[in-house]
Amino acid sequence: MQIGVPIPGWGVAAAVLAAVVAAWWVYARPPVDLTRPQRMLLTALRLCALLVVLLLLLRPLRTEPAPPGDGVVAILVDHSRSMAIPDAGGGPRIDRARELVRDRLLPALGEAFDVEVLGFGETLAPVDAEALEAGASRSDLAGALDAVPARFGGRAIAGVVVVSDGVATGRNDVAAVAARLPAPVYTLGVGDPLPGPDREVTALESGQPVGAGSVVDVMATIVSRGLEDAPFDVRLSAGGRLVDVRRVRPERDGAPTVAVFRVAPDPVLATVYTVEVPVDAAELVSGNNRRQVLVRPPERPRRLLLVEGSPGYEHSFLKRAWLADPGITFDAVVRKGQNEQGEQTFYVQGDPARTAALAAGYPRTRAALFRYDGVVLANLEAEFFRPEQLDMTAEFVAERGGGLLLFGPASLRRRGYLGSSLEPVLPARLVDRLGLTDAGRDEDGADRLAPTRAGLAHSMLRLGATIEETEDRWRAAPALVGSVRIGPVRPGAAVLALTASETGSARPLVVVQRYGAGRSMILAGRATWRWRMQLPADDRTYERFWGQAARWLTAGAVDSIAVTTRGGDAAGDSLRVDVSVRDDEFRSVDGAAARVSVRGPAGEPRLEEAPAVARGAGDYGVSTPPLSAGVHRIDVAVSRDGEALGSRRDWVLVGGADPELEDPWLNADLLRRAAEAGGGVHLEADRLDDLPDRLRAAAPTAERTVTREVWHHSVVFISLVLLLAVEWSLRRLWGMR
Repeated sequence: MQIGVPIPGWGVAAAVLAAVVAAWWVYARPPVDLTRPQRMLLTALRLCALLVVLLLLLRPLRTEPAPPGDGVVAILVDHSRSMAIPDAGGGPRIDRARELVRDRLLPALGEAFDVEVLGFGETLAPVDAEALEAGASRSDLAGALDAVPARFGGRAIAGVVVVSDGVATGRNDVAAVAARLPAPVYTLGVGDPLPGPDREVTALESGQPVGAGSVVDVMATIVSRGLEDAPFDVRLSAGGRLVDVRRVRPERDGAPTVAVFRVAPDPVLATVYTVEVPVDAAELVSGNNRRQVLVRPPERPRRLLLVEGSPGYEHSFLKRAWLADPGITFDAVVRKGQNEQGEQTFYVQGDPARTAALAAGYPRTRAALFRYDGVVLANLEAEFFRPEQLDMTAEFVAERGGGLLLFGPASLRRRGYLGSSLEPVLPARLVDRLGLTDAGRDEDGADRLAPTRAGLAHSMLRLGATIEETEDRWRAAPALVGSVRIGPVRPGAAVLALTASETGSARPLVVVQRYGAGRSMILAGRATWRWRMQLPADDRTYERFWGQAARWLTAGAVDSIAVTTRGGDAAGDSLRVDVSVRDDEFRSVDGAAARVSVRGPAGEPRLEEAPAVARGAGDYGVSTPPLSAGVHRIDVAVSRDGEALGSRRDWVLVGGADPELEDPWLNADLLRRAAEAGGGVHLEADRLDDLPDRLRAAAPTAERTVTREVWHHSVVFISLVLLLAVEWSLRRLWGMR
């Protein structure tokens, strides 16, 4: 005997004690005189009735041998969109699946077992094998296997037979679910194991604009199989309008080909970019020749804090470059020297709402610092800061998601920031010497910025439409005045550019890394203003470098109310919306109320001010109903104790690609792993005759026992009624009502 309700032993004991007390209390002071034996008998009858009711509430279960023929075999047939591909003997896979079920599986299993045919796509449901059509948007094989035990309740399951192409697009691990089933799993693959001629856009990624005027990369990866190395066009469209075409040629058959497009997103509206390749006449699948990605409109300008020590040569050039950039706003602090009292004095420029906290040269509170998205320390030694300011700056990067840039000899020479709390934030270890090259040296590439392979592909150093153009532009840029020798690069950091030392050997010039939620960067060169002064007036090398550097540094900095989404890969998927709420010090805000609204592509409401559920410290979330394909707008309003804390708007693209057609060929390996994990085997279509024998052989462990609910037996209810009837009769007999 087992208990179906999960309740601890002390809970059962407490319930039994309560039943005893209740039965005793009823007859402790009866309205008529009863003898002691009469009271004890009535109390016992009432207690027995209460215990029977309690037992029923606990859902008692009994495991017993299954009667002959009680074992059921579930045939699970995949009817997702990938099953419509015509590669199974020239016809669609779903036709082949129908033939296997009708002509092979049902005749072979029907005489020995009770067979039920179930179709699975997004869900598991009974189907007519003859009426199966391949139209489901997903193939959730793991979810289908997980639903089998509940489908058959207490019946013994002799086995599960899966007929599928193995293109599983659910979110759970199929083999792990199969291993938990109480019956063996047998799989039968449908489809051609060898990929046919096909061109597929396998991935499409894009950056998100950081401030107005941003230019982002849209990077597409295309794989061409079975079509040799014939060149083809890659088309980029924005909102249905063609904006660019690239002619590419694969290096070899099946090798990924990457096409990168530079786009300037719409400043107001979310833009859907579509990458597609023409359909070749030999292709069997055309639905994977296109993919879409959403690029949101630029957010508010990025807020930077520039603190520069003496000499401040770079300040005026940076100021002009960033002031002309609509995506950047910044406050600047330049150290002037000491006054008559020996105190440091500063020249402060910026927004009056923020500069009041800069009177001492650097913010002294977490709230004042965390209002920025990035901090630039130029020619500023570590002794300038208090220890708590360095601690706060490290937290600014790790927790706030802010960016930190360190450059200039005074910031890096001698001991610099060695041993401070800021040292681990930096992407390279610091050394205990200056190591400047000869000033003004301009020969043999010495002190020129030479991008590495990683740098040529990085958004910070991108100056041209192609890698070759970017390399040429940097080769033509004037040399720097000098550079500072820095120590070894930290694991995980990236060297974007090198320069030559006084001996002619290359050493790091631009080094970056991610640290916590934020980013950090070291620029070891001196006098980047030469890129402005020694190039033609219409050359934008200086402005582009510093604008792109500011955007990269601040890309991880989010607002105090942040919205993230998960799901929505295919049409019909639901979406999880997560809301993070922080105060002005970016500490979690508990007890807030977040309400989420979702509007569909035509503006129709899909979710109206749904309250988000608290999921952690300062984190809230809500799930949407299934959504149609297209761009959905998400609006979030946050309040606490009736006071509005702020709002946030975001956009999400649902159905940017068809997961059913991503690598849509027979995945026999997945089916084989599922069968092995489930205690069965992967079957071939011409070896199905021994399947009944396999199921019978597994029967001693798969079908000989069955778990049944005790309350389904009539004797239980008869006993309860009998106890109550006897008690009532005796009460009437002895003068009680």
